[in-house]
Amino acid sequence: MSASPAKFLFRFLFVSIILWVVFIFVARLVAWALSRVVGASVAFRVGGWKCLRDVVVKFQKGPIESVSIGEIRLSLRQSLVKLGVGFLSRDPKLQILICDLEVVTRTTKSNKGTTKGKQKSKTRKPRSSGRGKWMVIANIARFLSVSVTDLALKTPKAALEVKDLRVDIFKHGNAKPSLVIKLLLSPVIAQLGEPRLSNDESSGSFDEGYMSASQSSMPLVDQSLSSFNCEELSLSCEFGHNREFGIVVTDVDVSCGEISMNLNEELLQKRKTSSVVTSDPVTESMGDNRAVNSPPKKEELSSMTKLATLFPEKASFSLPKLGVRFEHQGQGLSVENHIKGIQMKSTKSRSSEDGGENARLDIQLDFSEIHLLRDSGTSILEILRVNVGSSVYIPLQPASAVRAEIDVKLGGTQCNLILSRLEPWVRLHFAKKKKIVLSEEVVSVEKPKSKVSKAIMWTCTVSAPEMTIILYNMSGLPLYHGCSQSSHVFSNNISSKGTAVHAEFGELNLHLADEYQECLKECLFGVETNSGCLLHVAKVSLDWGKKDVDKLPEGGPKSVSALTIDVTGMGIYFTMRRIESLIVTAISLSTLFKKLSGAGKRNQVRGKHSSKSSGKGTRLIKLTLERCSVNFCADVGLDNTIIEDPKRANYGSQGGRFMVTVSDDGTKRTANISSTISNECKKLKYSVSLEILHLSVCLNKDKQSAQMELERARSIYQEHPDDHILGSKVLLLDMQNAKFVRRSGGLKEIAVCSLFSATDIAARWEPDVHISLFELMLYLKLLVHTQKLKEANCDDSEGAPDMAQPEQGKEVLAEHGHAEKQQKKKESVFALDVEMLSISAEAGDGVEAMVKVQSIFSENARIGVLLEGLMLSFNNCRIFRSSRMQISRIPKTSNGPDATTTWDWVIQGLDVHICMPYRLELRAIDDSVEDQLRALKLIMAAKKKLIFPLKKESSKLKKTGSSKLGSVKFCIRKLTADIEEEPMQGWLDEHYQLLKNEARELAVRLKFLEELVSNCEHGTFAADTSDSNSMKKLNYNGVDLDLQDSSTIHKLEEDIYKQSFQSYYKACQKLVASEGSGACREGFQSGFRPSRSRTSVLSITATDLDLTLIKIEGGEEGMVEVVKRLDPVAKENNIPFSRLYGSNMSLRAGTLIVQIRDYSSPIFSATSGKCEGCLVLAQQATPFQPQMRQDVYVGKWRKVDLLRSASGTTPPMKTYLDLPLHFQNGEVSFGVGYEPVFTDISYAFTVALRRANLSIRNPNPPVAPPKKEKSLPWWDEVRNYVHGHVSLFFAETRWVVLATTDPYEKYDKIQMLTGCMEIHQSDGRIYTSAKDFKILTSSLENLAKSRGLKLPAGVAVPIVETPTFTLEVTMDWECDSGTPLNHYLFALPSEGKPRELVFDPFRSTSLSLRWNFSLRPVLSEKQSQSSSICSSASASVHDAEGGYPIIKLGAHDLAWIIKFWNLNYLPPYKLRTFSRWPRFGVPRIPRSGNLSLDRVMTEFMLRVDATPTCIKHMPLDNDDPAKGSHLRCQN
Repeated sequence: MSASPAKFLFRFLFVSIILWVVFIFVARLVAWALSRVVGASVAFRVGGWKCLRDVVVKFQKGPIESVSIGEIRLSLRQSLVKLGVGFLSRDPKLQILICDLEVVTRTTKSNKGTTKGKQKSKTRKPRSSGRGKWMVIANIARFLSVSVTDLALKTPKAALEVKDLRVDIFKHGNAKPSLVIKLLLSPVIAQLGEPRLSNDESSGSFDEGYMSASQSSMPLVDQSLSSFNCEELSLSCEFGHNREFGIVVTDVDVSCGEISMNLNEELLQKRKTSSVVTSDPVTESMGDNRAVNSPPKKEELSSMTKLATLFPEKASFSLPKLGVRFEHQGQGLSVENHIKGIQMKSTKSRSSEDGGENARLDIQLDFSEIHLLRDSGTSILEILRVNVGSSVYIPLQPASAVRAEIDVKLGGTQCNLILSRLEPWVRLHFAKKKKIVLSEEVVSVEKPKSKVSKAIMWTCTVSAPEMTIILYNMSGLPLYHGCSQSSHVFSNNISSKGTAVHAEFGELNLHLADEYQECLKECLFGVETNSGCLLHVAKVSLDWGKKDVDKLPEGGPKSVSALTIDVTGMGIYFTMRRIESLIVTAISLSTLFKKLSGAGKRNQVRGKHSSKSSGKGTRLIKLTLERCSVNFCADVGLDNTIIEDPKRANYGSQGGRFMVTVSDDGTKRTANISSTISNECKKLKYSVSLEILHLSVCLNKDKQSAQMELERARSIYQEHPDDHILGSKVLLLDMQNAKFVRRSGGLKEIAVCSLFSATDIAARWEPDVHISLFELMLYLKLLVHTQKLKEANCDDSEGAPDMAQPEQGKEVLAEHGHAEKQQKKKESVFALDVEMLSISAEAGDGVEAMVKVQSIFSENARIGVLLEGLMLSFNNCRIFRSSRMQISRIPKTSNGPDATTTWDWVIQGLDVHICMPYRLELRAIDDSVEDQLRALKLIMAAKKKLIFPLKKESSKLKKTGSSKLGSVKFCIRKLTADIEEEPMQGWLDEHYQLLKNEARELAVRLKFLEELVSNCEHGTFAADTSDSNSMKKLNYNGVDLDLQDSSTIHKLEEDIYKQSFQSYYKACQKLVASEGSGACREGFQSGFRPSRSRTSVLSITATDLDLTLIKIEGGEEGMVEVVKRLDPVAKENNIPFSRLYGSNMSLRAGTLIVQIRDYSSPIFSATSGKCEGCLVLAQQATPFQPQMRQDVYVGKWRKVDLLRSASGTTPPMKTYLDLPLHFQNGEVSFGVGYEPVFTDISYAFTVALRRANLSIRNPNPPVAPPKKEKSLPWWDEVRNYVHGHVSLFFAETRWVVLATTDPYEKYDKIQMLTGCMEIHQSDGRIYTSAKDFKILTSSLENLAKSRGLKLPAGVAVPIVETPTFTLEVTMDWECDSGTPLNHYLFALPSEGKPRELVFDPFRSTSLSLRWNFSLRPVLSEKQSQSSSICSSASASVHDAEGGYPIIKLGAHDLAWIIKFWNLNYLPPYKLRTFSRWPRFGVPRIPRSGNLSLDRVMTEFMLRVDATPTCIKHMPLDNDDPAKGSHLRCQN
């Protein structure tokens, strides 16, 4: 039956109403069920059978507050998903359309104490869905599609907006079907902070168009809040099914559009905590131990294995550009970061390695550009290309560890350190520091190491072909440009010791920015050179990781974290411009960091720090430098300047010390400094280089030690007078095999122990080098001072910082300062070990000084040093030498309120040799050294006045040192002081003695041969004619020679001559040649080398010498009192002194020998000497001397025209002695043959003390004006320079006077033997007294020798014998002044002007010489008891003779005495022509000028007092009738 349209319409409406009612009922039922089950209220409005509108779900509990949906619509559509090339999927789709979805969350409070936090997570068993289920799910899901428009997620502090969200699911593949889910978000906007969304505002684009603007229709966040903006996000995920693992992800593809992020400081703020944070280190360490003690479990490895199965087989991610902008609204800071071209791809595969199956993940990550902290078109860090490749091997068996290999390649890396941009961020960092109070004691609990194997073993490699670092100043200008050509970093944790890092940097260059730009312009073809770089490093290798240590403390770790740095080659090239830039930059950075960290430090209160190290961080640092070259080039000024030259003067008791600044004509005292080259040259270029080979440095923080080893270091100074001409090179330093060790002291009294050792050190000093380096130091000092003032002015302009500190901080600082004072009380030990040290210097114009030490050793240099092979030389002439010397000092602390430490110095030497080289002008050397030092001080003062004239005025008084110099003690085993002999003279004298002995032997042999031949010719043999033929023959060396054959006799004579020469040659070979002092290494004298015994003209040798010098009490005043006590003239005239040096002395000596050449007897020898006396050197004060101009050359380029005292106007240094010398035995010898040597000795002193010109640069100085007066003769100089009292005491003496002119004579002599003897010397008087005086002659020995007889021993009889002998010598001088004892020749300061004549009034015109001999008998008992002279030990001998002086003479004695008298009074050498027998008391004609002593001596008196006495005749024959005759004289 056909239905009418009305019925159909009615039925359709009825069904629709029923369905609508059912739909409404079901919807209400669902809403009611949700409200009952979930606890939320649901409200919605039905817009149709497939549409709901205004859906609102409000939750009463939980993190979600409400969910609101504008409209939910269901629709069916046909899928148009592209499955392949030309194929489209036309499956129907159930599409869910959601519009205006908004989710609002509420804040939740976390309750840590609730049971929810304590519930344990339930372990779920893995489920593997079957293939059927997977097919059902895939077939159902492919018909679903979700589309969300205007999605919003709101939280109290964040908001998220998505304009369009689409989810599409479809099926792919037939044999192995897979389910693909695609998610598309566009655009995505996130806001952090209070959500204030606006549709009107547009997002601000990043400057320079780096960040593109977002769509205008997109709702954006407020720019004051942090935001996230992504144009488009596309996610494609493909799922598959695996029988073993179930549902797996096979492919993931993520593609993003441009992302921009705006961040501010609110995002980085941390939760507010207490301003004071205290920590309990014990609790923390226990917590750490619990964390360490819980080793990783196997579940971790199994979870990683499961994670590997869930990881997709293929994954990709692409992001064209990421921009992050950070703003600090409080400080007004803004910075941008850009990353472009982010591409990530990963694949998963299976591999079998090491017998196990692994899941391999290959991940490739690429970045095209990275710009970090970009502002105004410049980024702090720029990387043009980044390529990261990684491979991760995840074992399918949980027993194995995960392995990861990462390879990072950087291209075009540049770091711009812009200080002006980094300063606000650093200030912000220090401003946020909290106040921290550290606990006083930190208990370090060692963490036991876990023995469980690592869960992940990784290897990472980073390589960068080129890296550039540019440093900018605060003005934004580039300062330095650093570049690394190749860099490689390799790190891993494969080793059981932990993470290890190895890095290599090749070709590191550092330039000044402007020099780098100039170098690029000048460089041809774009090839860079290292000529203009500041720093060049060929290669650097770096290793960091755990290393085993050799010596371990008990309970210490077996390995420590170590850093090793190896530098192959390094070159540092300094110029004045570069050093200036470095100093300015360093001071600016230091000031900046102090200013930035000042506020943080003022808010910190520090407690006591533990002295023990925490053990964290790198504990061992090793640096190895194979080769390093440091070069410095600069200019030194040669300007002509005028400098003030004040001179200090001292008038002693008549004016004191003062400064003379004005000359006699009223002008200022000045010195002119000029250049020796043309005036056009104002600058001189020079270079200083330092080359270091094989340097290694090791720092150990656990042992608190540092060690440095150096194979060789050389420093060279070279001048460049012209651009094309190189000057001479000067080797300043050459050090080999040096080592320096520093460690903390193990004892409480020792803070630090240091050791320095080297095999060879050679150093050189020259005035030009000194001036250049001094000028450089002044420029640097001025630069530092100027830069500090500039920084201080900048700080003042910005405002003075608040330096107030809390009281608690002051207390802590006070305690810390007290602890530092206690630490300073500990001593530091510095040990030395140097095998060879050589120091040379240009001490003056024409003076070269050198000090050589073969070995220097000291366990504590503060206490003492041991020197071996010490030598001092001037102009290649050795002055001082010692094979072994030890210098030490001993502290003595005085008790009392003002406790001071006095140091006593002790100098011990095995043997010390002091030599006066042949014709070495010592006074000229001293003058040259003194002149150069004075001129050098003037040049340095001129440089300082010109460059750095500032003076620091300090009102604080300088504190005197608490340590003072005590006594100085010399302990020398053998001391030798000699005057070197002329090499030719010594060689001739020595060989003359050898030839004389051979000539005498030859004469005896020839005479014997001549007598033998003569007897043979005259037939004087035995009368037996049968033997006459045999007696005419001579057996010589086994051969019978005919004595009547003339040829045989001639041949025999030749053999005798040859034997004599061979004997002379052998004697010459036995001589040991002397090295000499080096004074005659060149020229004619260098060919003569005498033996060691013939090298000196005069030598003084002392053994077991013990000399102690003690300061005289009272200082200069005390020394003046000593001078006045020793010299009555100084006391009477109140003589002032300008300079005084002196000390008390205590002397002990084993033997003392004064030897002339190698003569048979020493001129003086004594044993067991001791002395307790005083020695003072004093210079008379005089008015300011007349001045004269003198040119002094300093180095090669400068000349100083300065003022100096006129020659002959400065008083000499005089010697005042108070020496009582005691000896056990003494011996004195003299002879006429000694007198020629005195001439050589006098000439040696004349050469050494005369004025001479040693200048090399001014060999022809202006001629000095002639002297008004001649120099004084030697006797006047002696009485002018030497004063005081000298006493000699002997227990026994022996006086020898040779009776021949041969100084090598041993037998023909006169001897005087005494017991106790005293000799007292003072000005103009010598007094001698002796006991048991005897005189013995060799007259009887000579008589027996002439007769060919031999006397028995003990036959010698003294010719004079007396119990007491006294001698008094008086010398009375006369001169024009009338006061011969007044030796203060120069004018006194009170006179006001110099005297016209100085020496002539003191010059001796006459001498009255008196000799008073006295021979006395034995003293009586009372006299002997009251006498201070030692008692006679042989009184019984004199008692046998009556106690009288006895004279025993014979005819042979008188003949010998007459010959001896004539020899000594009229010697064959014409050396002295004294007037003989002047008449006593008769004055001679007065004379003037320098006269010989025989012309000066006008009176001579010889008086012998021998009463009572006895004269005995000593006959040679018993039949002499005068035998027994004697003559006795009494009072």
